[in-house]
Amino acid sequence: MKKIAVTTDFSESSRKTFPAAASCARRFGAELHVIHLAHIPPALISPWPEVGPYLVPDDFFGDAAKKLDEFSRSEEAFRGLDVKTEIVRGETVDALREHLVREGFDLLIMAPQGLSGVKRFLLGSFTDRMLRIAPCPVLVYHAPQAGEPPPFDPRRILVPYDFSPTSRAALDLARNWAAGEGRSARLIFVVEHQATVYEYAARWEGTFQEHLARVREEALRRLKKHIAESWKGIEAEAVVVDGDPVEKILAEAESWPADLLFMGTHSKTGIELLLGGTAQKVIRRAHCPVLVTRGPQGEAGAGG
Repeated sequence: MKKIAVTTDFSESSRKTFPAAASCARRFGAELHVIHLAHIPPALISPWPEVGPYLVPDDFFGDAAKKLDEFSRSEEAFRGLDVKTEIVRGETVDALREHLVREGFDLLIMAPQGLSGVKRFLLGSFTDRMLRIAPCPVLVYHAPQAGEPPPFDPRRILVPYDFSPTSRAALDLARNWAAGEGRSARLIFVVEHQATVYEYAARWEGTFQEHLARVREEALRRLKKHIAESWKGIEAEAVVVDGDPVEKILAEAESWPADLLFMGTHSKTGIELLLGGTAQKVIRRAHCPVLVTRGPQGEAGAGG
C-alpha cells in the first residue's frame, strides 16, 4: 500500500477519521493525502444555459486550499507525517473517483455520514454512492459519537466468507491486515437456512437437519483448509454458525469483539446488488470500522 486518501468536509465527523488515516499511513509506510471536494455555490452557476456558467473567482479554490491546509496542520494525529492536501473541484462521487484513479490511490478512508456530517448513511448519501464506484478499497470508519476516537490499531480481524469471488477479494485483503505479532483473524461462514433449503430441495438426500450438518462440516473443512494453505504464519481460526447472515456477523463482531470487519461487494453491480442485503446492512449497523472491497469484475458464484 503506497497511497492513502482521507476525505473531509471540515465537519467534526470527518475529522474523527484523521487518527485512523494517520495510523494506516504509519503502519504501511504510505503517503497520506487529505482531500476536500470543493463545492461551487449555486450563485456562481448561471440558471440560463445560453449564457453559460459565471466565471469562478480566481481565489475561490485558493481559499478552500488554504482552509484545508490549516485544518490539516491543526490535527495532532498528523504530527510527524508528511501530509499532502488536495482540492478536488466538484462535489460528486464521479469527481472523487476520477481523482483516485488518476493519482493511483490504494485506500480511501471516509466517515459513514454524508456531506457536512449529516447522519443519513442511506441510499443516496455520499459515502453510500462512493462505495458503489470506488476504484480502491474503502475504510468506513465508525468513530464514537462522543469523545475522541481510540487509537486505530486493529488486532482482531473478522472476515465473513461464503466462498464467492466477491468475499474472496475481501479475504485476500484481510490477510495483509491480520499479519503481524499480536494480531489475529476469524473467518466466519453463516449457514443461511432459507438459502440452504433450495440446495436441499435440489438434492433431497436425508433429512434437512442432516443436510445442514453436512453444509456446516464442509464449510468448516474448507475454511480450515484455506487457513492452512494461504494464511501460514497468521493466527487465524474458522467459525461456522447458523442463522441470518447480517445478525450473526454483527453479533460475532460485538461478542469477540472485532476491531475491523471486512466486507466484499458484488462485482457485477457493486453494492447496488446488496441494497437491503447483507453487506449494506452490516456496513450501516456495525459499531467497528468496516473495510469494503469490490470483487473481481465479471465474476459471480461460488469459489474455492
